[in-house]
Amino acid sequence: MRNVLDWLEAAAARAPQHTAYDQPQVRMSWSELWQRAREIGSFLAGRVPQQCPVLILMEKSPACIAAMMGSVYANCFYTPLDSSMPESRMKMIASVLQPAFVLCDERFETAAKQLVTEEAVCVTERIPASVHTQVLEERRSRHIDDDLLYVLFTSGSTGVPKGVSITHRSVIDFIEWACTSLGLPEGCRFASQAPFYFDNSVLDIYSTMRMAGSLYLTRQADFLFPKKLMQTLEREKIDTLFWVPSALTALANSGLLDTGCLKALRRVFFCGEVMPCRTLNLWKKALPEADYVNMYGPTEITDVCAWYRVERDFADSDSLPIGHPCANTRILLLDGEICVGGTCLSPGYYNAPEKTEAAFVQNPLRPQIREIIYKTGDMGEWNERGELMFLGRRDSQIKRNGYRIELGEIECAMNAVAGVEMGCCYYEAARERIVAAYTGTADEKSLKASLKMALPKYMVPDEYHRREVLPRTGSGKIDRLQVRREVEDEYPVV
Repeated sequence: MRNVLDWLEAAAARAPQHTAYDQPQVRMSWSELWQRAREIGSFLAGRVPQQCPVLILMEKSPACIAAMMGSVYANCFYTPLDSSMPESRMKMIASVLQPAFVLCDERFETAAKQLVTEEAVCVTERIPASVHTQVLEERRSRHIDDDLLYVLFTSGSTGVPKGVSITHRSVIDFIEWACTSLGLPEGCRFASQAPFYFDNSVLDIYSTMRMAGSLYLTRQADFLFPKKLMQTLEREKIDTLFWVPSALTALANSGLLDTGCLKALRRVFFCGEVMPCRTLNLWKKALPEADYVNMYGPTEITDVCAWYRVERDFADSDSLPIGHPCANTRILLLDGEICVGGTCLSPGYYNAPEKTEAAFVQNPLRPQIREIIYKTGDMGEWNERGELMFLGRRDSQIKRNGYRIELGEIECAMNAVAGVEMGCCYYEAARERIVAAYTGTADEKSLKASLKMALPKYMVPDEYHRREVLPRTGSGKIDRLQVRREVEDEYPVV
């Protein structure tokens, strides 16, 4: 197998009328997805060359997945874009990606035309219902498994988002491992939590495709109403969750979990940030027979590179292992830093060779042959059981609500605001708050308003502290540890 479309075609053949992806009042079967994806692919094939980037500016929906798969049928690769992000950030991503085409919903047509020429934009509903089989077959014949499947953009420390490129081969190996090792049955029913521009969605989308299952597409607003969300999971007979721990924590803390709830749920998987054992224990108490798996991995290694199935008890204060490498994956600890190699590895950051060379390096333990590993920036250690433990970040990158955030990008945005002379920020993990400190004349209200225009919501700081001066290190850099001490001395955390 060398193309993820093989899974789509197999699902459409063996379960044509089975729901593939759905939302309230919106459903797409496997045969409908297959047909619509080929129509979109035929449309794109008449307009763009092979292996070109296609930007997708759409709401999370079955139609969005059809657009993604249509891009693949044209032997191109896709980049889903967060429709709620500021226009300035969209333009920054477009400048890096240089998309050949933009597929969008009607409500985002104007925004899409700000990113490329008007001729390179199409509202997907307007794409004709015609399939050019010969054209698609010709494009498919030129495909190899090292071709790109998608590029997802993450926060960049210089203020410019980084586009992580992932190939078909990486996703194929990852999903085959996931379906086997996680014990996913034919026809499994997922409820997605991750937006499509977040790498956790890869397991959701492609595992259900591989197993001819189905994926219920929850929206971010659904998580604001725990009772309604629980009713949805019950009504939709969800048997598998793959959520960030903060989403599972919110549901656990709602008091709605109890013995006998969520009768269909058999598998609870989590990834994207540290899972508190207190949350895990609340879920285990309510659903003791479910399978719980902790997973770890950055976007650069196709979502997951290590996993741990919970098979023993942990106290609320314990740390949960991230376990062992996935199949065909090598994990090394070099000076305590988690480094990863294998077919899961991204070929690098799109259109950013210098950033690629800094993060994807030769394995120093095998100098005799070219073997590239990715330096995650995460620190780890092996415990007495031979399980990998996550110890935190080496640099200023954090994970919050499942999102990977470079504090340097927030600082770049702060320093660009009129009235800010110098700014910095830090993450207070205990309260899950980003704290900003700055010098200048800007007040908190205007600074926050400016950052809301420049950054996604999950990156906007929660607290602001204007200072007369920011302490410096001996080399002249801002001393962030001292900034934190001074702020906490003046405003003690209760």
